[in-house]
Amino acid sequence: MKSLYVFDPHAVKRIIQRRLPVEAVVQIATFGVTVQESKKRCMKRGDVYGKPVHVVVAKPNTILTVYVADEWQSTITVQRSRRPALAH
Repeated sequence: MKSLYVFDPHAVKRIIQRRLPVEAVVQIATFGVTVQESKKRCMKRGDVYGKPVHVVVAKPNTILTVYVADEWQSTITVQRSRRPALAH
């Protein structure tokens, strides 16, 4: 099966370093839970070998980096916009 993603050299280095299956990385990039998203990038989360793995994708299809989420203390916060209250 041909991948729909392009791998940044940094991502390739991290995949090899962390001994992650490329198929698992592609599955997370495609179907993982979106942790954070902006206009240019998206961070997805999934599990590989029972460990939480994050995949950062530059839109539309470049995998930038991959890391195991418990490697460092996460400071990621999810921002939600509030809708203005409706006038009654």
